[in-house]
Amino acid sequence: MIPAPRTLAAVVTQGLVRRRFLGTALGGALTLAAPGLTRAAGPSSFPRKPVKIIVTADAGGGEDTEARGIAPYVQKHLGVNVLIENQPGAGGKIAFEKFQRTEPDGYTLITYTFPKSIIIEYLDKTTRYRTRDFTPVYAWSRSNQLLLVHADAWKTFDEFVKAARAKTLAGGLSGRGSTTHVVGLLAVEELGIKVNWVPYEGSPGAIAALAGKHLDFTIALANSGVPLIRAGKLRPLLLLGDARDPYLPDVPIPKDLGYTLTSLPALRGVEAPPHTPPAVVKVLEDAFAKAVTEPAYVEWAKKRLMVIHPLGAGDFATAVREAYPKVEKFQAMLKE
Repeated sequence: MIPAPRTLAAVVTQGLVRRRFLGTALGGALTLAAPGLTRAAGPSSFPRKPVKIIVTADAGGGEDTEARGIAPYVQKHLGVNVLIENQPGAGGKIAFEKFQRTEPDGYTLITYTFPKSIIIEYLDKTTRYRTRDFTPVYAWSRSNQLLLVHADAWKTFDEFVKAARAKTLAGGLSGRGSTTHVVGLLAVEELGIKVNWVPYEGSPGAIAALAGKHLDFTIALANSGVPLIRAGKLRPLLLLGDARDPYLPDVPIPKDLGYTLTSLPALRGVEAPPHTPPAVVKVLEDAFAKAVTEPAYVEWAKKRLMVIHPLGAGDFATAVREAYPKVEKFQAMLKE
């Protein structure tokens, strides 16, 4: 059956209804899209997708644990998922070299245990990256080195120095080229003592050897020695830093005893690829800065004897720049 012809009034009325419907629908769509459109108008458009943090070590280690510990709180303040991806190998060299060529859009960051990557540059001449070329974002923790002796040995640092100047001592190293190795060599030179260094694969081995009286002393990251200190098996004589450790408040630092020794704290944080836009770095930096103040995160850190020591992008960059001369001096000492 052929439909009856429509009058002009009917056609106009139907067109008006359709326009009202489309206008309402489009208005609703624009309302839903407004936040995204607003973000796209400036730096606030970042981030729009998950941010990945590359960890340059195996799962379960200190670097990995700290990255996974802070990630949920950074995620909360970024408003997008924060993913962790482990890329171990060659002390981080493989991951750093690949990272240097990563798109500088802020969506891929890399963990940085300062000054590990700088030391790698000097020890391995085939390294094809430079830490100073990366873009510092934020450092959240700091750990200084602790000079430990057996509980039955010297009672004070002055007694230790006197003994070390009288004869060569056996000192434990937690890995060639580690931060403790750097600090140990610099301290030995500055104190004018002689040491036969015994290398171990990490702090646990050196600490265990000291507890078994196979060494005269060792230098280890502060939090790694706390359990045996509390058990009464080891004695901390000196914290090689410029401020006392909150978990070991009675342990003196060099200036307390009238010594001037080089400190090179181990900082943990994240960096972005070279040439990452400042506006993007600022968004990331702010998210990390808020994350470290979260009460749940602070409690998490305390349980792990982790010293929260926030450094924003600017201060982090300064720390990196100031580390190079110290590591260069260390390299020269290795050649002697």
